[in-house]
Amino acid sequence: MQTSIRHLVYVLAIMLGPNAWIPTASAQYDDPETLVIEKAEGKALVSYTVEELKRAFPTHERDTPTPWMPRDQTIGFRGPYLNDLLKKYLPGETSVEIIAYNGFSSILMRDEIEKYNPILAIERRCDDQDRKRGLCSAEQIYRPLQLDDGGPLFLVWPLDELPASYIPARNAIWVWFVVAVRSNDE
Repeated sequence: MQTSIRHLVYVLAIMLGPNAWIPTASAQYDDPETLVIEKAEGKALVSYTVEELKRAFPTHERDTPTPWMPRDQTIGFRGPYLNDLLKKYLPGETSVEIIAYNGFSSILMRDEIEKYNPILAIERRCDDQDRKRGLCSAEQIYRPLQLDDGGPLFLVWPLDELPASYIPARNAIWVWFVVAVRSNDE
C-alpha cells in the first residue's frame, strides 16, 4: 500500500509541476538549513548543516539553465554531488526520495543520479543584480542560496544533458528547499 501511495504522489508531482505542494507522510524537519540522510522515515543516519556539507564533501560547479528560464541563460551553482552522499550513506539503494521542507518529495532512480550527477547546490554565482542588492561584494564569486533561489539546498541537474523526455514531464526532479534524502527501497 505504501508503495502505491508513493507512486501516486510521484504522478501528482509530475502532473502539477515542479515543487507543487503535495502533503506526504514524511516526518517534519525543524531546520531548513540541515540535511538529514535517512535509511527509512524517522531513521536518520546522519545530518549536515550547509556549512558541514561544504567541509565534508567536495563542491562542484555547474552552469545550467533551469526549466523555468530561457534556455540561452544559465546560472552558476556550486555544491556536492548527490551521488557522493549516496555512496557514503546509502550505497546499495536503487532509488531515493528527496524531501523538501514544504513536504514535497520526488523519487529518483539511482541510475539517473549516476548518469546525470545532480548537485545539492548550496551556492549560486553572483551577478550584477546580486551586487546591486548588496547580496555580493564586488570581488565575491558565489553566495549562499537564499529562499528566493530555492535554497538553502536545491537539487540542480545539467538541463542540457537531460533527454527531451525529462522536460517538462520530469521537472519534479529539480527539488528546492531539500531537507532530507531517504532510501526508497523497500
